[in-house]
Amino acid sequence: MERPRNYADPAKTTYFPAGSLSFGIEYRHLQNDQGICIHVFGDLEGQQEELLRFDCFERAPHYHYAWSTADQYVSLDTAADGDPLQWTLERLRTRLPAMLIRAGALDLARTLDQRDIDATLPKITGWAETLQTQERQQRKKGETA
Repeated sequence: MERPRNYADPAKTTYFPAGSLSFGIEYRHLQNDQGICIHVFGDLEGQQEELLRFDCFERAPHYHYAWSTADQYVSLDTAADGDPLQWTLERLRTRLPAMLIRAGALDLARTLDQRDIDATLPKITGWAETLQTQERQQRKKGETA
């Protein structure tokens, strides 16, 4: 039996438009892991697709290319790559066009205006940090209850 797909939860995801792309940010609890999830959406052949997903999880951080179509899973090595969220934000700043090409979104990569991404990154960073803080506060409440 095929496992159900874990799409962005619209009720828990905050979206940030950035030119031809849109970023969705949520805090996910998935199986025995949790952390910030950054979704990268764009239009492919008239259909909104999740092109990249960065799961900045505590135990098994990873990311996906072409999540909604082909799903290429790549593990992060925190010993080599450091903090998963910071690694992800740096990739969005410096490697997004190359990653979009690998995800099958060549036209989006060609037309990407990095100024749109750069203008949106502070919002993404701020919201991710807010979600992490809220999660830590929830855990503390649970420990003292």
